[in-house]
Amino acid sequence: MGGADELLYSWGPGESRLVLVEGGRLVECAIARADLVAGAIFLGRVVEVAPHIDAAFVDIGLERPGFLPGAAGRSQGQALLVQVRADAWAAKGALLTADVSLAGRWLAYSPLRPGLSASRRLLPDDRDRLLALAARLVEPDEGVVLRTAAATRTEAELRAELDALRADWEEIEERRHGAKVPALVWRPDPLIRVLADNPQVERVRIDDAALFAAARKRFGTLVEHHRDGALFEAAGIEDDLAEALAPLVALPGGGRVAIEPTAALTAVDVDSGAGRPADANREAVDAIARQLRLRAVGGQIVVDFISGGGKGALFKLVGALRRALSADPTPTHVFGVTPLGLVELTRERRGPSLADLLTERDTRPSPKAAAFAALRRVLAEAAHRPGRPLALVVAPEVAAALARLPGAVAEAEARLGLPLAVRSEPGRAREDVMVEEAGR
Repeated sequence: MGGADELLYSWGPGESRLVLVEGGRLVECAIARADLVAGAIFLGRVVEVAPHIDAAFVDIGLERPGFLPGAAGRSQGQALLVQVRADAWAAKGALLTADVSLAGRWLAYSPLRPGLSASRRLLPDDRDRLLALAARLVEPDEGVVLRTAAATRTEAELRAELDALRADWEEIEERRHGAKVPALVWRPDPLIRVLADNPQVERVRIDDAALFAAARKRFGTLVEHHRDGALFEAAGIEDDLAEALAPLVALPGGGRVAIEPTAALTAVDVDSGAGRPADANREAVDAIARQLRLRAVGGQIVVDFISGGGKGALFKLVGALRRALSADPTPTHVFGVTPLGLVELTRERRGPSLADLLTERDTRPSPKAAAFAALRRVLAEAAHRPGRPLALVVAPEVAAALARLPGAVAEAEARLGLPLAVRSEPGRAREDVMVEEAGR
């Protein structure tokens, strides 16, 4: 992969994947599926107003009603246009907003909230120049926010993007009228959503001809068509994605970072391994910042750096972590150090994490626990088959665990009064144990 920031967009049936590469390293992955609707606009209906939490619940046609902050002016049965800020996650419905906006690379268009503003990150001269320029482009009933990336754009480029966003809004208005509540009115192109958060991208490669044609029409020569086989394999992305789902991340100096999500928070632990603790802590800072973004981790996060060097060393790590996280487009806040010496931070949750989308929590018994359970099972069966030689039929990994437990097997055979046969059956689930008569 080259050094320039690029976006790789790989189409697949039912699921497409977009990954951002910065300086030759994978830093972000977005998944596009029919049931992931962040950014989409719905015509919904209020099904409950909850003044005690200052919110309303809105049916938008999904499994659970969406959560809309602000109860004032809402009434049960009311139809209203809402936009999904964050996809449903765990037992929570989608997070909604009635402040509809359409994101571009350099502008954000708010057709229902007139006014003109600019990013606070813009330099004063750039801010004044862009506001004066935009005042010539924006109609009195329109709302526009100038993004930081607009500083390097020409008037023609800004006008073209504004016209494209206006066209999107006209399409939304047409679909809205006559739609039967609840209804999906508009879904943003996944490419536009990722580019809006990452305007620095210099190249987009797409491996599907239809997607390429649509993107080329809107983004011109920024977009290239990849025709030479599997895009992610050619770019070496698949291995990086597998690493992003692993609980352990190796550090260059021999240490590692363990990332463990729980229902309440994500715990991050730094281990020096065979390396020096100070080196492991320093290397972990960049690894943690990269992995939180890549894994789309949201909510509360605590980091346990290796102790040593006193509070001064820990506070230096906190400062380094703040700087490393400053490039993350998702709002992230490092609060400081807890009395237990843990670094505490939060990252805005924008829906399911990468692990939520691509993996399941494995609650199966370990091979060793399954082996002990199999021995208990055969003793229980023996009570109904007295004097008969029995055999356990188990998964290969459970059979291997039994082979490593000769003492436990010997105890079971002593109770049985007979040798116990174990047969390994490929394809059998770890928890699926069968007891049969030996020799059958």
